[in-house]
Formats: sequence, structure tokens, C-alpha cells
Amino acid sequence: MMFATNGYAMSDSKQPDIPWFEPLLDAEDAEALKQQVLRGFVNEGPANREFEQLLSNHFGVPYARMTPSCTMALALSLMALGVKHGDTVLVPDITFIGTASAVRLAGAEPILVDVDPSTFNLDPQDAARRMRPNTKAIIAVHLNGRSADLSSLRAIAKKHGAALIEDTAEALASRNAEGFLGTLSDAGCFSFAPTKVITSGQGGFILTRRKDVFENVIRLKDHGRLSRSSDLHEVTGFNFKVTDLQAALALSQWKKLGGRIARAREVDAMYIEGLRDIPEITFTPRPMHGGYLMWPDFKTARRDQLVQHLLAQGITPRPFWPALHRQPAYAAPEQEYPGAVEVCTRACWLPCSPAITNEQIQRVISSVRAFFKS
Repeated sequence: MMFATNGYAMSDSKQPDIPWFEPLLDAEDAEALKQQVLRGFVNEGPANREFEQLLSNHFGVPYARMTPSCTMALALSLMALGVKHGDTVLVPDITFIGTASAVRLAGAEPILVDVDPSTFNLDPQDAARRMRPNTKAIIAVHLNGRSADLSSLRAIAKKHGAALIEDTAEALASRNAEGFLGTLSDAGCFSFAPTKVITSGQGGFILTRRKDVFENVIRLKDHGRLSRSSDLHEVTGFNFKVTDLQAALALSQWKKLGGRIARAREVDAMYIEGLRDIPEITFTPRPMHGGYLMWPDFKTARRDQLVQHLLAQGITPRPFWPALHRQPAYAAPEQEYPGAVEVCTRACWLPCSPAITNEQIQRVISSVRAFFKS
């Protein structure tokens, strides 16, 4: 039997399938949801505020606010910083499409920027070249836990009077030499989607050191008011609240974060040890200073053939997304993005669910080795 996954055809295998990534929820998480239901408060309320205080304390920033998703966190941050219709925002050409979609949700237009193929992150030189008079923000995506070149991007943003926002969807609690990613700009945006190291089903949050941005986010989230007890709506706002059910699950999952990060490092190290002698595979530099990869990645010129081979063995890898300039909604000339083309045609993530076993990792390694040996 054949079926499709991530655009590839997959065959049944006699061995149990190994997914690319699956969330891991347990009885403690179920109990946290049960207790929240019994409390009877399911709107955004005390559990949200408790979790936001935890985030503020952990990351050492004064302001944290939960959001329905990282995409919404990005859009809210842009709007809170004054980005509007007629403005442009720089976005890396290699990122999940939600980064660019958030710009359009805020009313602005994304300007695609090429990436460094050795780090997968936004190329500061290309960013400087693409700045326009109406460019009001740069979104630095910390792709898969690797820090973008924030010092260079910060200088570019300052020179042009633009804001700097961190898309930290794939870098929860990852660090660089300066500190936690997501705390080193005007606003940091995070994700709790099911493919992240911990999850609340959907959801995300914003971190900022700026009181004005924080208060603007509150107004935008809740119909233009700072307090739900007020019937005074000072500006146009929306309903982007997060339920306390999601916050309760996030609080429960947060207890597992340290162990999940440690396991992610172990899984990545096992793949590198098992595959580093294969000449056709390139492992790009891993984060330092307390950073980590959420998903083990590598590059190979025969990526697509390897993917088909693994799928036939019941193993599901995850090719990188198509570059944004190849998406119909954001189409742009191919020749302008050589770094992005290299990444989107060669880069891949290996299976790395939180519950993946060492035996399953060795099965993946053996299958990859068999492909290149043949």
C-alpha cells in the first residue's frame, strides 16, 4: 500500500513506523487539564497569568503574554510596534511560511532575504541590501535553535530606524553568547505547536522588555482595551485570547522542558556519531553557549532520493520547506536566492520525537548508511 507524506510517496514497512516527530503527552498533562476543567475557568485567566509570570522569571524579561500561535505572536508584535499597511518587513527566504504570513496579517508586505547556507539563517549582507525607506522591521528567525546574527541585524535595524523581532518558534530556551534567544530584540515570539519540544496543542507567547509594546499587545489581543473589566475600547483590537486549558497544559509540559532539551542533544549527538564518516552528508555547525537543535539536521545533494529510501523502510524524515520565493503566494526570481535554493533542496531533518528510542535511532542510522553504501 502507498500513501503520501510531506509530498512524498511512502510504502508500508514490516517494521513499526518511525515518525519524524510526534508530541509526547502523559498522565500528568491529562490531570492538569482535568483539574483546570474542574476549576470551571476555561477562558483566558489565572492560568495564563501564572504561566506568563513563570516565563518572565525564567527568561529574565519584565513582560510576557501568551498568544494563540507564534504566527499570531509575530503579527501582534508587528502591529504593536506600529507596522501597518504600506510598510515592508524583511523576512528570511528559508522559514516556515507563517513568518511571512504574519507580516501580511499586520497589513505590511514581506521582503524576502537570502540565507547563509551554512547556518540556514538570514544573511545580514543581503538584508542590508534589501532595506527600503518603508522597511519598518526585520524578523530574525532562529532556525532550528541556531541563533541568527543578531548583532549585525541589530546594527542594520538601528541604522534605518526599524524594529528587530525574533521568530523563536524553533528555539525555545536556546541561547547564544548574549543570552536566551527571544530576549535580545524589541520582541521575541515563540511556539507551542505539536512539533515543538513542548506543546500546548497550539499556542505561543511574546517576550519583550518594552512596556509600550506589551500594553499594545494586550489591547490588540482583547478588543482594544488594557483590562477586561473596562468597557472603554481605546483602539481597534481583536479577540486573540488563549484559553486557560491551553495554559494549564503548557504549565504541565514546561516541567519537562529541561529533560526534553537534554534528550534532543543526545539524539543529535547519536546521529552525528553514526553518520559523520559519510562524505555525502554535511552536518552544519551546532549551537554553542547553551543552544541546542530542536530537530537534528544535515545536508546532502541526494536528499530527495534518501527521503524516498527511508520512507520505503517505514522511516519518515522531514525535508526542509520550499524556499518562500518558490511558494505561489510569495513568488520571486530564483536567481536572487542562491543560499535558500541550496538549503531547500539539500537540507533535511531526521526523526526525533521526544519518545524516540535509541534502538529506533540506530535503525535510522543503519538505513541511511545502507543508502549511501549502495
